[in-house]
Amino acid sequence: MSLIRRVRGNSRDPRPAVVSGFTIGTLFFLCGLYTFFTILLPTPPGFRVGAVSLIGLTGVLSGPVLMALPWARLPNAARLAIAPVAMALIAVHNMAAGVDPFRYGMFFFLVFVWFGLCEPRGTSLRMSPFLVVAYLVPLMMRDASASDLASLSYTFPLYLTVGELLAWRTNRLRQLQEGLQRLADHDSLTGLPNRAAFTAALRERCAGPDPVAVLFLDLDGFKQINDRLGHATGDDVLIQVAGVLATVARPCRDVPGRLAGDEFVMLLPGTSEAEAEAIAERVVRRLGDLRTPDGTPVRGSAGIAAGHHIAAEQLLAQADQAMYAAKQRRRSQMPAGSPVSAA
Repeated sequence: MSLIRRVRGNSRDPRPAVVSGFTIGTLFFLCGLYTFFTILLPTPPGFRVGAVSLIGLTGVLSGPVLMALPWARLPNAARLAIAPVAMALIAVHNMAAGVDPFRYGMFFFLVFVWFGLCEPRGTSLRMSPFLVVAYLVPLMMRDASASDLASLSYTFPLYLTVGELLAWRTNRLRQLQEGLQRLADHDSLTGLPNRAAFTAALRERCAGPDPVAVLFLDLDGFKQINDRLGHATGDDVLIQVAGVLATVARPCRDVPGRLAGDEFVMLLPGTSEAEAEAIAERVVRRLGDLRTPDGTPVRGSAGIAAGHHIAAEQLLAQADQAMYAAKQRRRSQMPAGSPVSAA
């Protein structure tokens, strides 16, 4: 899980659940409409118009309800519980529509398309026992022929294959999408959130009711490290600094980021100025433990800014100014690593 998502307090991405719930609701509604349409088509013996109409009405009315449910807040089990209900409704439809496995089998197919497009891999396999029961019971109750019963031998593997292949493909596409999103939100060298992602998280926190603090860190003498030891060493120093920030950051709360070059930041939600100063001191102190290959210590200047109901850009600018003040104090031979705050 990304640092940006952690600071927002999300334990999981709600979008797949919402899409899945909306999809099954849409399928209920469309299948209900189609059930009404089948009444106008040539029908097999035993087709009961009243019962089929009631099933169609159930689908049409259930669809909008399922689409509107707050799937992002409901457990996955609640959503998957719809699958046995849907298969039971298909079985009832089959008994009311004349027990024709070739006619109602396509409704089962749509259920497994839903599994493949919206649910994790393995869902089709876990739901297969419900398929076997819902498929065979109507046929057995009407003393269907051996040929009709044997139709499960090819519909069953067909449904599972489609469901699992679609799920594999959907999962692969989701991984690629998440990879592209990570590239867009994170610095490629250090893996920390980049300027755009950090600013978005900062704006979100600044819009809330809790106090917010920002730590702004700039390395001292980084250009000399690059010039003397090369950019590969400079990159290694930046990666080590990112590691320090990630270590100091409080889990599931703080968001360290890299703005550009040797400029780093850390979002400190719900943090007072005094707490932010203590964190800044820890960061500067741990930087002092880092060394370049020739033994040169890595040093940095940190500034913090904190406040309530303040614009994100203003808070970041104040932390930047505090960092420059800290750098000037260092140059004036003040104790190394003393952070300067701006409220």
